[in-house]
Amino acid sequence: MAQERGNDLKPLLEKLLQAFDDEDDRDLLHRTELDHMFRILRANKEKITSQPPDVEKKEELPELLRKIDEALQQCKARSKQQQTDNAKSKKMTLPSVSDCNPFKSRSPEFSVEPLLQHTITILGDAPSTSAPAANHDAAGEDTVLYEWTTSYVDESRIYGWADEADKVVDALVGLQEEEGKEDQLLFRAAGIAGIHGSGKTALAQKVFVHDRIKDAFPLRLWVCVGPPDHEDRFNLLYRMLDNLGLDTAKVEDIVDKADVVVKADSADKDRSKIGVLLFILYVTLYKTGYLIVFDDIRAYGGGDGWYSNLTLEPPKNGEWYERLAYGLPKARKSAVLVTCRSEDHARTMVRTGRVFRPPRLGVDDGWKLFQREYEEAKKKGKEESVEKVKDEKEKEKQEDKLYHELEQMKEEIVNKCLGLPVAIVEAAKGFALLEHKPDDPPKADEVKVAVPADETVPSKTEPGTQATEANQPAN
Repeated sequence: MAQERGNDLKPLLEKLLQAFDDEDDRDLLHRTELDHMFRILRANKEKITSQPPDVEKKEELPELLRKIDEALQQCKARSKQQQTDNAKSKKMTLPSVSDCNPFKSRSPEFSVEPLLQHTITILGDAPSTSAPAANHDAAGEDTVLYEWTTSYVDESRIYGWADEADKVVDALVGLQEEEGKEDQLLFRAAGIAGIHGSGKTALAQKVFVHDRIKDAFPLRLWVCVGPPDHEDRFNLLYRMLDNLGLDTAKVEDIVDKADVVVKADSADKDRSKIGVLLFILYVTLYKTGYLIVFDDIRAYGGGDGWYSNLTLEPPKNGEWYERLAYGLPKARKSAVLVTCRSEDHARTMVRTGRVFRPPRLGVDDGWKLFQREYEEAKKKGKEESVEKVKDEKEKEKQEDKLYHELEQMKEEIVNKCLGLPVAIVEAAKGFALLEHKPDDPPKADEVKVAVPADETVPSKTEPGTQATEANQPAN
């Protein structure tokens, strides 16, 4: 029976993957979540189609694939309908901004996020994004694809950092012992700064799901900003409004027909549209307390100042397009958390708010991360290998020896990686690929770990760097 199920799943999975590959609409509804879901399916293709399926909850696979297929078809249909409605909306009268209020009664929103989480529960998440896949450009050089972050975090893979998360929560909510007292500070801002791979996103994710955060803020929103070449303020604001439950086609129609946009010169139209979008965001958020995490803001503290000083109120007589802060109401208890590579830029954005640095890993926590990644890389290597092992017992015995030798060097390995999660992960994967030589113990220098040349690694005594030993995979 299990073999028949494995045979049945293979054509179904291949058909499903092909259907998604054939979908060329980059504006497909819930594209980010679908990309994530199908990435998981591809990573587990061999497990799903094996006989029997090599999955703990294999009895749930047929229903899971059916639901994913239904979700894909719904997203396609709704995207097509949205495009049709958008075309028709040009003939409609101008709706009021109140039509965009997400707190009004309206039909239930379609979401694939629960299905994504269910997929992760059954198959696990996709392979680590610390080393994203690369495309080749016209010159033949590798172009690294940016991986968008989400609020989802598997807390079982976070070692420690409870104290650091509590401190960030205190900065956003207020001290726990002061809860219940009259607090005049309605809006708070905090930042997390650190070099690439230091764990900024992971710490922010841990804060995002913290019990005190859930109790304090009825609305929580995660926004991945991304590197400069991905910066698109229109896209950023539309993504925020979409996640808040607004009909983006209707929002676009409101923006296009707004007086300030219609009357603007061609050179000022885009800025006027940004201003209208920020006003809609302000109206949408005004009625509730919220926490918004702006993750991975790359050096945006300066420039035209659009991301700077998020604590500012909107102008009574001025242009709304000038700052993101104007779209964030401060009328109720709310907060913003930003992650940034530059501590100076983080301070520019949060002003008087606190800025934290993820602590570097100590030997014990660093080795836990190394051990996990090493074992996963070894397991993956076995699954992908096409060679038959003549003496499996002897091979396992040799691997045990290799790990034992590495364990004797754990302090050297963790220190060689400067305590950076991303470096430890890459070192573990590199050692997992080495052939064991009993008479020639491995050396930490055999696996080169690159620290970004454009980043400054803080010393253990640098002000603002905490020495608490804790751990989390790189952001």
